[in-house]
Amino acid sequence: MNPGRTPLFRSVMRAMREASAPHAHSRREFLRLASAAGLSATIGLHGQEAEKKEEKPATNKIEGPVAIVGGGIGGLTAAFRLMQAGVEVHLYEAQERFGGRMWTKRDFNKDGMFVELGGELVDSNHTDLIELAKELGVDLQNLKEGDAGVDFYHFGGKFYTDKDVITAFEPLAKKIAADAEGLTDDKGEYTAKARQLDNTSLKDYMKQVGSGTERWILQMLEVAYVPEYGVDAERQSALNLIDFINPDTSNGFQIFGESDEAWRVRGGNDTLPTAVQRAISGKVKLHSGHRLVRIQEEGSKIKLSFTTDSKLLTPSYANVIMALPFTILRGIDGVTELKLSEDKHKAIQEMGYGTNLKVMYGFSERLWRKPFGGREEFCNGAVYADKSFQSVWETSRGQSGDSGIITNFMGGTIGAQYGPENIEKYIAELDTIFPGLKAKADGNKTMLNWPSMKTMRGSYSSPLVGQYTWVYGAAAKPELDGKLIFAGEHTSGESPGFMNGGVESGNRAAKELLGVEA
Repeated sequence: MNPGRTPLFRSVMRAMREASAPHAHSRREFLRLASAAGLSATIGLHGQEAEKKEEKPATNKIEGPVAIVGGGIGGLTAAFRLMQAGVEVHLYEAQERFGGRMWTKRDFNKDGMFVELGGELVDSNHTDLIELAKELGVDLQNLKEGDAGVDFYHFGGKFYTDKDVITAFEPLAKKIAADAEGLTDDKGEYTAKARQLDNTSLKDYMKQVGSGTERWILQMLEVAYVPEYGVDAERQSALNLIDFINPDTSNGFQIFGESDEAWRVRGGNDTLPTAVQRAISGKVKLHSGHRLVRIQEEGSKIKLSFTTDSKLLTPSYANVIMALPFTILRGIDGVTELKLSEDKHKAIQEMGYGTNLKVMYGFSERLWRKPFGGREEFCNGAVYADKSFQSVWETSRGQSGDSGIITNFMGGTIGAQYGPENIEKYIAELDTIFPGLKAKADGNKTMLNWPSMKTMRGSYSSPLVGQYTWVYGAAAKPELDGKLIFAGEHTSGESPGFMNGGVESGNRAAKELLGVEA
């Protein structure tokens, strides 16, 4: 889902320049800079970019229709771009609805508010998604405009402020900054040092560098990164932290680097995939309720087998864009027999996925936005604590009405083992943070366990130990002499795990198929 990632630790505070150190650009930063310089531009077949890219037309001749398997935002975007280029497209989706992990539940409470069952928040630098929304006339809402309050950190029975975080983070920041040096070479490729750190778990890395750092700050980082990546710290690559967190606190503590998560789609995020579906309806053949059960190469074509409620279909295509998550693709009959690269087979079978789960609780008022216990500041709804609930944020912000909605986002073992019976327990835990909150519960609640969904089997891609430096590149690589192309957030080099990663991958997949140069 990234599904929309956690809005953790986004406060902007005073400078703490002594905690920073110059270091080489991470690959994430390299890709961002390259994109800004036009070195890894998106497809350029839409909106204002169409005129700029006319001198670089499609060079590949597409024979017959193209099949896209997977109707999430990645598959939808690829279908949209190919349709714009005049290519016949058949889009297959196992569920009855399109949109994948962009899924909004509306009329959640008496005020008619909505909640996001999947992806929720958009960064200001998620240009692929932002440009697609603009092109389709879909508005984005800035959640930071007019918002107030602070994040609450509660560890060992004590509240901490952003100022406390910055002070306590200083010794660790210096060590992270040192380790962030030399992760990539001048070509943006990972070095031997990066691979060594990749083969270290986040848990072990924190033990190695944690000396001199207050225990609660180490707890906080683990609480943050387990739901962020959906995997326990023992299984995560240390580079999830080193190559993402921003050790320079001169602009405040940014635990997830440049991720500001300031936006969402106005009225609900699934408005965007719905708009894409509307744009391609009647021009792209849409096949919902079609579950892929087998794939095989037959001569110059790829044969796909789909089951529906009533029949088995076995169409063949010269070109296929595979936009299924690898958690599903690895279970499809025939995949292991395909003549794919060794790294691709390894990525399909082993790529890590989070076990994230979202639970939304409704309240009659937003009690957290009132000072209490003699404190001058009030909370913006974001809480990170050494409690079972891990992390929460407010989903009712920017929505009309007095009601409040808290989204509880969990990952790792806690996310995998969570059940509806835990809801009252977690509300009681929140009541220890905000006394009286339990009494304000209005009875509205909903949850979605993405790992349990038969069409997903996980929340979003998450690099395990040893995977960070290679798995996304392998996931995105075309196969079978370019006949088989891959899309989905798990193939994004720019923003894997985010909704933007899905859009970006759809743009890239269409570009690869058409032979459009960046």
